[in-house]
Amino acid sequence: MNLKTRISKKQAFFTCIITAIIGILSFGYFILQGHGFFTICEDFNEQQIPFTVGLHQALLDGGISGWSWDVDLGTSTLQAFSFYELGSPFFWITMLFSAQLFPYIVGFIYILKYILAALFAHLYLKRFLSNEKFATIGGILYAFSGFSSINLMYYHFHDVIVFFPLLLIGLELLVEKKDYRLFIFSIFINATLNYFFFIGEAIFLIIYYLLRFRFDSVSAFFKTTFKTIFCGILGVSMAAFIFIPSVLYISQNPRSGMSFGFSDCFYTNIKDILFNLKGLLLPAEAMTQISSVYASKFYSTGVYIPMFGIALAIAYIIKNRDWLSSILIFCFIGSFLPLFGKLFYLYTDSQMRWWNMFALMMALACCKILETDKSEYTKASNVGLFINLILIILFTALVYVLRNEDGSNLIYSKKHFIVYLGIALLGLCATYIYFKGTRLAYKYLILSISAFAFITTLITLYVYRSTGKPVDAYKQQYDVARQITLPDSAYRLNNASNMFSMVSHNSGFSTFTSTNANSIDEFEGLFDYYDTVNGLNKNTYEGLAALLGGKYYIAEEPNGDNIVTTFDSADKTYYLMETDALPIGFTVNNYITKSELASIPVEQRAIALMEAAVVDDNCPSSLLSGLNHISINELELDGSFSDLINAHELDSISNFIKDGNGFSCNTNFKEDTFIYFSVPYDEGFTATINDQSAPIINSGGMTLIKVPSGENSIVFTYVTPGFNASLYLSIFSWIVFIALIITQIRRNSLKK
Repeated sequence: MNLKTRISKKQAFFTCIITAIIGILSFGYFILQGHGFFTICEDFNEQQIPFTVGLHQALLDGGISGWSWDVDLGTSTLQAFSFYELGSPFFWITMLFSAQLFPYIVGFIYILKYILAALFAHLYLKRFLSNEKFATIGGILYAFSGFSSINLMYYHFHDVIVFFPLLLIGLELLVEKKDYRLFIFSIFINATLNYFFFIGEAIFLIIYYLLRFRFDSVSAFFKTTFKTIFCGILGVSMAAFIFIPSVLYISQNPRSGMSFGFSDCFYTNIKDILFNLKGLLLPAEAMTQISSVYASKFYSTGVYIPMFGIALAIAYIIKNRDWLSSILIFCFIGSFLPLFGKLFYLYTDSQMRWWNMFALMMALACCKILETDKSEYTKASNVGLFINLILIILFTALVYVLRNEDGSNLIYSKKHFIVYLGIALLGLCATYIYFKGTRLAYKYLILSISAFAFITTLITLYVYRSTGKPVDAYKQQYDVARQITLPDSAYRLNNASNMFSMVSHNSGFSTFTSTNANSIDEFEGLFDYYDTVNGLNKNTYEGLAALLGGKYYIAEEPNGDNIVTTFDSADKTYYLMETDALPIGFTVNNYITKSELASIPVEQRAIALMEAAVVDDNCPSSLLSGLNHISINELELDGSFSDLINAHELDSISNFIKDGNGFSCNTNFKEDTFIYFSVPYDEGFTATINDQSAPIINSGGMTLIKVPSGENSIVFTYVTPGFNASLYLSIFSWIVFIALIITQIRRNSLKK
């Protein structure tokens, strides 16, 4: 056993080394090109980098349950970032460094993710193999599959790729050895990591459990199933502090709504079928620039297995009738039948983001074939290669023959298409040679596979980089963002860029996010706007930016005498300018209802909101006592919003301070007054006036509060809804888990 352990450790170490070499070769050039500053393309540059920096700063301000002012108009830190990196161990590594240094370390963390993905896949795969050397091959195939390549611009998706194999290892240990510790902990890790992907993993675990294991009796099945469910619930409960508030958030988010009818059970568009087929047959492409079928499509439709494609997976299905072949068949069917494929994410738009699980199953099939005597799989592998080749030929013919609705060809870049096609065909040739003659030595096999892994990763990364902003231009703006500070915290930075808001750590109008506060969607609905990813540009309508406190903006050229300060970066000067705007909190005397606001032309609604707060049509009149209901005919919609701003300055609030736990201000009015805060309404806020609780009114997604006359101290305190109760549940669950571990250790010691 000691010899076996040493061999196992040596092989696992070799897996890490070979993966590290491939990763360094794939990423090294681009890291060096930016002199250590690593970028990819717009989604990575405008979301992944700013979000990591923004999360770092938000945690230091208000902790996990606090409020981030940098996400759009303001959003719960937990709600904004739990889909991204809040629960990622890799993010917490970056917390050891200054937030601003993230672009300089992210390339190396990417390489680390590939190493760990290969290692954990290796540890899973070796359980089914006689020769552990082939688990190294499987680890490479999984870590560098098309799913990893196509999602290169989604940095946090790779966290899921890394930790998914641990779920299967834990389940195997629970069923076979009655050891539930790793399964519970892996459930905790994955539920903490990303609530969206965890749902898909949980569905896959159920399918895996039902197809993988056989039991001696019905009672044994129910006993093990009950134990598995209990362990799963305990693992999720351990992650409750982040998982439950996230679920509460998305359950109220219109983006998470399930819409699935009979017509959605099948693909009715031939292009969708071809697109999915391409993801199986050809190396993954950059979502931003696709060579065929679609010019661009932000789906994770890539699962190409380096060198082998789907040939060996097909060969395994032909040769075997076991649990693995059943899962592979299910995955193949799910790839072309939404009735099964969308099951993984409860019939929301899954966008093939379950294909990392498919990739691991295909990697296992490849390993089992490769370690088996050649004679057993020669025929099946030939059939698999033939089917793979025929599908490539059929796919190529269809994309050449078929046309878009406008008559254009389905191939948008012949040069790129030929490259991807050539790599796929070369892989099939290499596979055929391997099975045709005397098998190559192991070192040549792993070298060939590593070469395909390197080439496919490098090409995808290169294309992504070619579609993004040049690294020097991005770094220039990043350096400017690091310097920005606003003279007055009662106002915002009028800039829609995540980078300028989050990297500078200033309140702004960052709009490129799909996890902003749900009430922001409600506010944008006042202007007949809805989008699943991008927020409303606050400069779309006259007065809107001013209504929301957008006093400051960045300019590359001065356009007046309103310069606040200047910033220099790479021999270029940027200017911080100011303009007229209302502060984040200002007094209002009138109100109109939502239906009344909707009757006003959308171009004039921001002006209307400067004159009157908007409330629900059924808002209790008791809450609005003292606020005048104004007719829309009385609103001066054609007047200057600058005049409105000057009028509000006469009754301004003072000492407005905001931080990660909320905001505060002081008032001193002669009579009772209502204050409108352009802060998203959120049930996590509690308000006090002179330490006495005060009701908060939802004003079209923003916040409205009544303050009495005289001197008042107003304090808004924020805690993410559901966080405190969920935290207590997590603590209790961890106590139970530790008790179970102690019990398991004592039982094991008694057996010895």
